[in-house]
Amino acid sequence: MRRPNLFDFATSELSQDAFIGWLLSWAAPENKKIDSELNMTATRFIQAIFRKHNKTEPAAISKIEVRKQHHNIDVQCIINDTYAVVVEDKTATKNHSGQLVRYRKVMREAGYKDENILPIYYKTEDQSDYSIIEDSGYKVFLRDDILQVLNTYTGTNTILLDYRDRLQFISNEVSSYQSLPINKWNWRSWIGFYLRLQEELTDGNWDYVPNNGGGFFGYWWHSRNSKDSTIYMQIEQDKLCFKIAPKVNDTIGRRTERTKWYKRIMEKSKEQELSVKKPKRFGNGSHMTVCIFDGEYRKAKDDGTIDIPSTIDLLRKAERLLELAYEGY
Repeated sequence: MRRPNLFDFATSELSQDAFIGWLLSWAAPENKKIDSELNMTATRFIQAIFRKHNKTEPAAISKIEVRKQHHNIDVQCIINDTYAVVVEDKTATKNHSGQLVRYRKVMREAGYKDENILPIYYKTEDQSDYSIIEDSGYKVFLRDDILQVLNTYTGTNTILLDYRDRLQFISNEVSSYQSLPINKWNWRSWIGFYLRLQEELTDGNWDYVPNNGGGFFGYWWHSRNSKDSTIYMQIEQDKLCFKIAPKVNDTIGRRTERTKWYKRIMEKSKEQELSVKKPKRFGNGSHMTVCIFDGEYRKAKDDGTIDIPSTIDLLRKAERLLELAYEGY
């Protein structure tokens, strides 16, 4: 049983802002006399940020100034009056509204040279894609990155130990897809599974998909474009779906596309010996399920845990079925 942990209750981004600012402030040289272990850990945090940017950290830190929510930037850390670390802090949310580019501009206008601005996107939960963040000039600092720093700490400060324990708990939950029976997965198990699929399939994105039925964690990949539709694969947690996104806007046109791809996939499934079925109800929207794999696509070992190689083999077979249906279109 885990002991009560402050950060099980302080889960907001503002709470995490406070921790980041608190830790960075310990890098100030005057704090070494108070707690040399915390000072060293904070210094390693700053060194890790410089390494993310392929820059050499200052030979010595003579001054640290930490600002919180200054010009709406989550955390700023000014080092030696020269370097500006800009922290965009996220837990489960994502960047929005061009904020990342705007924050770099704010620091330039404050007089910091572009080469001395070190923006990082600090993310302790997971997301599917970071390309927009990286294109905005930010370096991604993920849960494993901060754990690597915090795991060097050998002191007894409860705040740091609680925060480290919380991040390790999240990591363990994300990895739980490997050890839990597939019928016992939680939402972080699904995230871990989807992260693994991205590695294995080298394709795809995932996210929470809201709908009137309560929503699901979805994973979509292997899209192909025909004249009138995009066809693609989508996992809707317990369902493996063949989907289309019609390029026609009228009801009759969408229905025609839906029927065409349903018949095409059903016909080709016989060649692949892959059992698919009609969905319980056909939709008529911008994204429609035309066929569903008939059975459990997550292949299990004898103990009920997932057999990744067998699962990937089945997903590859589903991809080949989609390719067969797509040929000629």
